[in-house]
Amino acid sequence: MGRAVSVLGLGNMGGRAATRLAAAGASVTGFDPLPAARDRAAADDNVTVVDTADAAVQGAEVVLVSVPMPADVLALARDVLAGLPANAVVVDISTIDPTTAQEAARIVGAGGATYVESPVLGRPEACGEWTLVAGGPADRIEHVRDLLERSIAKQVVHAGDVGSGSTVKLLNNLMFGAINAVTAEVFNVARLAGVPPERFAAIVGTSGAATVSPLFGHLSRRIPSGDFSPNFGLGLLQKDNRLALQLARQVGGPSFVATTVDQVNALAGRDWAADDTSAVYRLYERLSPPTEA
Repeated sequence: MGRAVSVLGLGNMGGRAATRLAAAGASVTGFDPLPAARDRAAADDNVTVVDTADAAVQGAEVVLVSVPMPADVLALARDVLAGLPANAVVVDISTIDPTTAQEAARIVGAGGATYVESPVLGRPEACGEWTLVAGGPADRIEHVRDLLERSIAKQVVHAGDVGSGSTVKLLNNLMFGAINAVTAEVFNVARLAGVPPERFAAIVGTSGAATVSPLFGHLSRRIPSGDFSPNFGLGLLQKDNRLALQLARQVGGPSFVATTVDQVNALAGRDWAADDTSAVYRLYERLSPPTEA
């Protein structure tokens, strides 16, 4: 029997993490407040799904947290994680702000356990190849490194104290948001100028230009085909980018691009928050003049 691991949050990221951890030999118990997420996770016979977070963490050596919002992390910290034993380590892969991570660490630490923020750099489907940006005590990060690098991550990188990992993650996702928005904008201008988005994507995508990235490839497939089914939801990107903008303002960093990205996400998110981030293209279409058929 491997290490006892609890996974709180069995959504797009947490559900994949639970499956990978179980495949690596961990004894995995999971919980999610949404019945559909619990049902998906329970389809893996190696993952035990329970009906409450308290039941999920019973006997766990490691508790992996993957929830959508900063408030969700703090609620778990106060209601569940503060009661963990001193040898337990909380590995939080949620995308939150540094202040929330530090508060969660304080709450969990007051109960005796250790909180390690470990937000993910990588797409959901790349679970197993993720980079986890860890903030927290070096010795406790080393305590979970082997477990994480044998299951959900190709590497765990120690960024510094709690808060540093969230800083790296938010700034990375701000770059994602900027690339996402400008690529949708460029595809729309190409369309209006008579170059179909699929043609623009094919030319640039095979050119070797410095602008070509995995995200460009993702958008090049989604936008021309009109497939906006969620991979990374626009609403989550909006939340992440707003947290990055708040961080920039807190530290006094000029945030010209971040402000614009937030405006684009907010406008598109009114109608397409549940869709893929590529759905910002629909906003540009809506605001553009009609073209001849």
